[in-house]
Amino acid sequence: MEYQKFIPEGWNDTKQNLNLQQLQQAKQNGTIMQGIVEKCDENFNLQINLNRDIIGVIPRNEIDIVSQDDFGMTKPSICKNKVNQLVQFKVKEIYDENHLILSRKQVGKEALDWAKNELEAGMIVKRNCEKYSKVWCFH
Repeated sequence: MEYQKFIPEGWNDTKQNLNLQQLQQAKQNGTIMQGIVEKCDENFNLQINLNRDIIGVIPRNEIDIVSQDDFGMTKPSICKNKVNQLVQFKVKEIYDENHLILSRKQVGKEALDWAKNELEAGMIVKRNCEKYSKVWCFH
């Protein structure tokens, strides 16, 4: 039986301490990274402390591909619920050595594409989702 980890909710509970060089390479290669959301600000953007000197921000419109309002913005409740949660992201922009723009939406799109194109009957999907921890099936 084949197992597949569903993204963009993170692979494990390990917090990575990332340096600027790793983040630049991740941007260049389109690598999926992960981190713990430390804050949802007053505009519902998520902040991830990538190391003690580097802050990554996932803007509200880059948080989710599914739960959006009519203007393409992630619903505030989704933003608030991500605080203290492990999320995956791609590096979208590097503004300076200490501030990056991240995208969870890009990872979500890849996850949806994977689910639509590669899931097959009988596959078991592991995921970090408490809400639907009992039942999740595809046919």
